[in-house]
Amino acid sequence: MRKIQIQTALIALILLLIWWQAGLWYQSQLISDERAEVADHLASHGNSLATSISSRLDKLNGLHAFVQAEMGSSPELLNQRFSIFARNSYSEDSGIINLAIAPQGIFKHVYPLDAMQGMIGQSLFRDLSPSFRMDVEKAIETGDMVITPPHEMRRGGLGIVGRRAVLDNGSFWGIVSMTMDARKVLQSSGLNATSGDLNMALKDSRSHVFFGEESVFLSDPVIHRVLLPDSYWELAAVPVRGWAGSVQVPLRIAQMAGLIIIGLLVILYYLAASRQDFLSQMIREKTSDLEKELAERKRAEKALQERELHLRAIFEAAENVAFIIAEGKSSVPLILEFSPGAEKIFGYGREEVIGRSISILLSSGDQDKLAKIISRIRNESRLSGFASLVRKSEESFPAMCSLYPLLDETGEVYAALGVCIDITDQKRMEGELVQAKEAAEASSRAKAEFTANVSHEMRTPLNAVIGMTDLLLESDLDPVKRDYVRTIRNSGLSLLSIINEILDYSKIEARKMDIVEGAVNLQEILEAAMEQVAPRAAEKRLELAYILADDLPARIWGDGKRLSQILVNLLSNAIKFTESGEVTVWVDLDSEKKAYHFVVKDTGIGIPEDRMSRLFLSFSQVDTSLARRYDGTGLGLAISSKLVGLMGGRIWAESKINAGSQFHFTIPARMDDARLRAAEDQSSANGPDYSGLTGKRALLVSGIQSSRMMLASHLRSFGLIWEEAATGCEAAEKLEKSRFDVAIADSDIQEPGILEESLSRQDNLALPLIEVGFLGDKARFPAPRVSAFLAKPIRGEQLRGALLLIFGQKEGYAASQVPATQPEKSYSDYRILLAEDNPVNQKVALAMLKHLGYKADLAGNGREVLSSLEQKAYDVILMDIQMPEMDGLEATRFIRTRLPSASQPRIIAMTAFAMKGDREQCLAAGMDDYIGKPVKMEELKRVLERMGSSD
Repeated sequence: MRKIQIQTALIALILLLIWWQAGLWYQSQLISDERAEVADHLASHGNSLATSISSRLDKLNGLHAFVQAEMGSSPELLNQRFSIFARNSYSEDSGIINLAIAPQGIFKHVYPLDAMQGMIGQSLFRDLSPSFRMDVEKAIETGDMVITPPHEMRRGGLGIVGRRAVLDNGSFWGIVSMTMDARKVLQSSGLNATSGDLNMALKDSRSHVFFGEESVFLSDPVIHRVLLPDSYWELAAVPVRGWAGSVQVPLRIAQMAGLIIIGLLVILYYLAASRQDFLSQMIREKTSDLEKELAERKRAEKALQERELHLRAIFEAAENVAFIIAEGKSSVPLILEFSPGAEKIFGYGREEVIGRSISILLSSGDQDKLAKIISRIRNESRLSGFASLVRKSEESFPAMCSLYPLLDETGEVYAALGVCIDITDQKRMEGELVQAKEAAEASSRAKAEFTANVSHEMRTPLNAVIGMTDLLLESDLDPVKRDYVRTIRNSGLSLLSIINEILDYSKIEARKMDIVEGAVNLQEILEAAMEQVAPRAAEKRLELAYILADDLPARIWGDGKRLSQILVNLLSNAIKFTESGEVTVWVDLDSEKKAYHFVVKDTGIGIPEDRMSRLFLSFSQVDTSLARRYDGTGLGLAISSKLVGLMGGRIWAESKINAGSQFHFTIPARMDDARLRAAEDQSSANGPDYSGLTGKRALLVSGIQSSRMMLASHLRSFGLIWEEAATGCEAAEKLEKSRFDVAIADSDIQEPGILEESLSRQDNLALPLIEVGFLGDKARFPAPRVSAFLAKPIRGEQLRGALLLIFGQKEGYAASQVPATQPEKSYSDYRILLAEDNPVNQKVALAMLKHLGYKADLAGNGREVLSSLEQKAYDVILMDIQMPEMDGLEATRFIRTRLPSASQPRIIAMTAFAMKGDREQCLAAGMDDYIGKPVKMEELKRVLERMGSSD
């Protein structure tokens, strides 16, 4: 076989060499034929060009004959007759630009005269270039026509000039000339630089290419010489694709045909030479395949036997139920095999069930599954599911069963393998798990109810403590007794704070704390949080301030209640561990403008580095010794961490011993929220009017930079212009140099006497002064000089109100901004019904209402409320939730469904319950508002006023 392949390869190589030589010869023949064809084409163009030039030169010869005949005429007569002659001979379309006669070499007769006026008077011997003068001299010497090579004309375009000398009895008389447009002459002869598949070019006898590309003459062109009267032009042409490219198509066809023929010849030779060997090889291969197939079949039969033995061993050893069934003659699945494990579980012997219906193993409730079993066996599909099986003892038990189709050698289903697992123990465990889950849920409900009851029971006495102390603080007490009452009230508030922390932590741990988002006024949240911690800060004389970045929006999207809770926790923590200095809140956007970044910074004792990891753990404090010195449950930071996480942010801390701490947290910024933009637009439309303050000049005096920054931010928002001073001396210098409309001074500045002295001067006597001090402080500056005293931390609206009062906007401000100290007279006429079953709570609520100027009737439960409404109409009902006989929710639903709309009162919930959903339940029942116990007098006052203003 190898010999045949070598012979075939040698023959193929010889044929390829012959094919290669034949291809080269054929290519040279094609190029030769192509050059002959191009030469014929070029001769045609050359002859056409020669004819075109000759026909125009005949007109020059005619002009020469005309001048010979008329040279004896006067110049005027000659000019007239020349005009007639030229008019008949001249045609711009034929490419003749002008005809001219130059007696003695001076142009005197030119046609057309209008276009060629400039030629008159030019000398052929003086005004022409040297090459043109040579042509003139040649024409005079020979007496023959001389053609100048094509050249660029002054008027533009390519020109050809023909000249012939006129002799008078052998003496030079003058020159006649004709100028032709070379391009029109060439066009009239049909010449184009790219004509079809040819590139053509022309050059004169001086080798100047004036038509086409010079590269044509460098590409082995076919050249045709165009003869002129005194010289010649050479017309050259080459194929556009070159000589080799122009013959590629026929050459490739011939080469491909040759290769096909060679390939067929080689294949035929190879097939003919190797036919016998090929057939022999095929016989050997087929024989080998048959031997392999027989060996493979023997191995498969052996493997099948071994597999059957293994399956039998597995079947026999299976502890679970295993059986083989097949469809019987009456379409009933019959048992073919029954494993020892099945014998043990069912109690039947193998001989007892072989050949019987599978129905003896199924409970009466699962007999309908027989049809499904038959269908699955027929469809070659697997069946799995739960079944109730029956032992020989007629005891039923649950099982998980699977049915697998068994295939014969042809791939047809002949039986099915069934496997069942007794799941009695699993079902028992599932039941136990369900019971455990129900017990856990019951325990959780019991804990929630216990927490709610404990909260209710603790808030009820706290309601009396805080309510009665509020009333006592409103009465005339001497300083010692007032201090005692304030101590009792603060202790009650501390206990309330602890209860709230425990309840919040319980909600968070039970995952029942919801985040309710909305548009939040950031400045109001900060000021409200600081107002809650202000009394404790004032006791330590700590400065409280907040700084908002300039690029922050006025409103952000988030949960205002939880944000306030986080800030109060962090501020309280900072104040607790800070004995002097300041606590400042900084708020800005992060670098990517995707989150609001809050920083609570203090100048306190700091936190050891090894304690930082415990900061946000539940019931954890920095140090046990500090726990004895500082109060607290250890839940505040843990609750804050959980709330920040629920809001989608993160919290962390930085601290150094004796250098203060910084607590950071972030919440997501949703600046593109449509709801936030709508709230912002509404706020802008209903915002306060600052027109009375715009342009006023203020002097801001404070030794605390953060305090100055916060006050400056307020003044900027009001439209005031201000200057800052850190000491009394610096403030006095500014008062001497500039005029101000108001001064705002901190009580604790350095050198206050210098400022007081400066304010006492004649030119500053009329300057209003707003003094800023801690809660409970008296004015440091003389009373007549102080126009207003504002307690720290100063709220924006508080400062704005004071400025409006100073600048004569008192009425407008009071009407829109200052809450009334007593209810409107119309409010005191309210008909109020108090629904409360606890005598202590009744006493506290009635006393508060009386102090606020309201009168109220009393009902001990829901049924008494309904009875009171039958006898009298009420404007407001203060409704407790937990009452005997009929609770507050049931009474509210009854009122909302039974009373006509004109008689419907406002219902305000007053409850000591504080668990998740309490407020929502009250509002869903039809109540208008909600007050949690212990009730604070200010909160009760605001709610009643809000009810009155909404009527």
